[in-house]
Amino acid sequence: MQGENLRKGSWLEEEDERLTAFVGLLGERRWDSIARASGLKRSGKSCRLRWLNYLRPDLKRCQISAEEEQIILQLHKRWGNKWSWIARSLPGRTDNEIKNYWRTHLRKRTEIEEQDSFQSEIDNAKQDFLIQSNASTQKSNYEDCGSVEDVLGATDDSFDALALSNFAFTSSPYENRFSDWMSGLSSDLNEMKYHGEWNSLDSSFGYPAGIFEDRDTSVWDGSGSLWVMD
Repeated sequence: MQGENLRKGSWLEEEDERLTAFVGLLGERRWDSIARASGLKRSGKSCRLRWLNYLRPDLKRCQISAEEEQIILQLHKRWGNKWSWIARSLPGRTDNEIKNYWRTHLRKRTEIEEQDSFQSEIDNAKQDFLIQSNASTQKSNYEDCGSVEDVLGATDDSFDALALSNFAFTSSPYENRFSDWMSGLSSDLNEMKYHGEWNSLDSSFGYPAGIFEDRDTSVWDGSGSLWVMD
C-alpha cells in the first residue's frame, strides 16, 4: 500500500463494519493483507489497533474494577511500562486502555505513596539513630562516674582526702593545755642536760630522775587539773 493516499484520523462507521467483516473471514492476522482485501484506505497497523482497541467482541466496556486495579499496580511494580504484558493478565482490557488508566488515575497516587513510604523510612532511621545515640551517651556517662567506691570514697584514706583526720582535735582546749605542758617539759630537759643531770634516768619512762618532782604530774591522772576545763 506504499504510494497510495491513506486515510488518517477518525474511523467511520462503514469502515468499522467492513473491518469487522474481513477480520471474521481472515482472522486476526496479516493486517496489511486485511487492509488491502477490505479496500480500506488504511494501513495494516491502523486496522490492527482499531480492532484490538475498539472492535473486538470480548472487550470490556465498563470501568476498570478494584481487583483489576490491584493487578495493574502489582504487575507495573514488577514489569514497569510493559503495557502489552500487563494486558495479557487482564482479559478484555487493551494495553492502550491500561496505559491511559495508569497515567490518569494511578501514577500520581503511586508516587505519593512511594514518597510517604520513603519519608517514613527516613523518620524511622532517625528515631533509631537517636535511640542508639542516647543509649551510648548514658553508657559513657555511667562509665565516667566510676564505681560506687569511687563515688562514695569508701577507702581507708577517705577521711584524709576530705581533710578530716585532725578535725576532732584542731584547736581543742585539751590540745592547747597539753601543748603548753610539753613545751615546759622540753625546757626542763634542756636545762638539766646543760647542768649535767642527764645521767640519772627513770627506770620506767626513760626520763631524768626528779624531772617530775617539781612539776604538776596531774596530767597523767584522769582527775588532774589538765583535763578540767572549768
